Amino acid sequence: MRLGGLPFEAVRIAGDRAVIAGHLPLDADGAIAGPLGKVGAEVSPEEAYDAARGVALAMMASLEAAGIDLDRVEWRKVFGMVNAAPGFNALPGVINGFSDVLLEVFGDRGRHSRSAIGVAELPFGAPVEVEAEVALLPAVAAADPPPQRASTSGARLPADPGLRAVDYGGISPLTLPAEALLRAIKALSHLFWITIAGTVLAIFLSALANLGGSADGALAFGEYSIPVSVLPIGCLAFAMFMLWLTAARFRMLEAALGDDDLTASLARDIFRLDPPVLDVFDAGNLRPFALLSGCSVLLWIWSLFFGSSVGLIFSATIDRGALTSTDEGPIFGVYAVATLVVMAYGATKIVRPLRRILGRLHGEGFTVGPIRLVMAMVVLVAGVLVTNPDLFTAFTTEEWRTVGPSRANAVDGETLVLEGGQIVSLGGIAALRPGQTCGDAEGRRYPCGDQATAYLQSLVQDRWVHCFVSYPDLGVCMPLQEGEPPPAQLQDALQLENLQAQMVVAGFAFPEGDGVDFMAELRDEAQRARAGAWQGSFEPVGPWAERLGRD
Repeated sequence: MRLGGLPFEAVRIAGDRAVIAGHLPLDADGAIAGPLGKVGAEVSPEEAYDAARGVALAMMASLEAAGIDLDRVEWRKVFGMVNAAPGFNALPGVINGFSDVLLEVFGDRGRHSRSAIGVAELPFGAPVEVEAEVALLPAVAAADPPPQRASTSGARLPADPGLRAVDYGGISPLTLPAEALLRAIKALSHLFWITIAGTVLAIFLSALANLGGSADGALAFGEYSIPVSVLPIGCLAFAMFMLWLTAARFRMLEAALGDDDLTASLARDIFRLDPPVLDVFDAGNLRPFALLSGCSVLLWIWSLFFGSSVGLIFSATIDRGALTSTDEGPIFGVYAVATLVVMAYGATKIVRPLRRILGRLHGEGFTVGPIRLVMAMVVLVAGVLVTNPDLFTAFTTEEWRTVGPSRANAVDGETLVLEGGQIVSLGGIAALRPGQTCGDAEGRRYPCGDQATAYLQSLVQDRWVHCFVSYPDLGVCMPLQEGEPPPAQLQDALQLENLQAQMVVAGFAFPEGDGVDFMAELRDEAQRARAGAWQGSFEPVGPWAERLGRD
């Protein structure tokens, strides 16, 4: 460093030590090296790190210029200053550039105590300035191999092949693998919380879809609506992404545990001091009957999530009243297969690394076990039933049950609410939807969907309603006069003027699926009579509902 007549020395030798003045990053010709400016603003942390390396080289050049043999130098104290922009506090990482050079060049003699502070300004706008103190070893001692360093407690470090005795300027080489381990553990905690929140959200959305979203084709949130058909895709995408992230963090843990600098005992201590939210790495997870261990709880959470997802898929693909009117089986099958694929991916990518990690930590293999698998299936089925409680009734009762006679109100052109809150969707028809418009004979638009709802309401306004109902709420309903006996069998209701037939004759509904077998002639009669929507132009209900969901 060229002082240019300044009233101080770059290196001051006093007996067996030397004090080194603050040095800036210099070029090979002694000029101040760029870039200049504040770290975190004009200068990046990476550029500042390189500048700190340049300071170390400049300082060694000054030692040689002072006549000091570098083979005699043992570093004692380093004081690093960073020209930091407001808010920049990654100061140790910058000064690491200086420390790394000392360790690369001097080995064990480069170990030192150190400070790293941020300052408002440095001379000439330099990003880094460092001052230091070194000890000067006798020439003979410097030629000898450096002695084994003792630990701070006075005892020598144990002969551990997985733990190096070298210390990087007060920062152990264990810092990197240990920090990687800690970050992976914290990331897993965050992922577990997100998974729990996602499970609760899946249950909530499944319940909403089951309550009525499938009838409307969308879930309404204020002025916004979400098409029900999108929800299963979103659920499976969320599950796949979370499983992928979790597997990636497990791989990060494996990599950290595989570092030679990290011993198994230290790794266990880190896990004990800062375990993830679900302690899936505790030795208790190895017991096959530990049903409340971290691994078990994680398995229950994912099982509940997939169970609620299957319930959501069921609610989204099996519309109310569509069980016999449209064939939704293939769509449900595609979603079911996709769910199984995601589950298999999770089991492969998470269980295997988890088994290896537990084996490395505790020396014992981990198995899920039949008890956990049975419980997982129970939780999965429970998740389906929680979001679709009517499924239990559908599988434990007769295929068709009678409801009523009861008073009823129309929700739309094909849905009734009976006394006690029982919802019944008229099967075999697709009625004009509320808000749908049609063209009359002169081409004028009119609210045909609202008229369909009003007409169904007029059919049940002053009458009793008796229904034969199957899962989920699919029904064949008959309007009855006061004192009129209800039909005894479903077949009898199909042959009479039930509500479905009357809606088709009025031109406000159209037979679908199995309903075509019973009401095709009634549809043709309504078309010939130009009744309801048949008087002019209209859009079929299915395409209209799909377009509305997209909009």
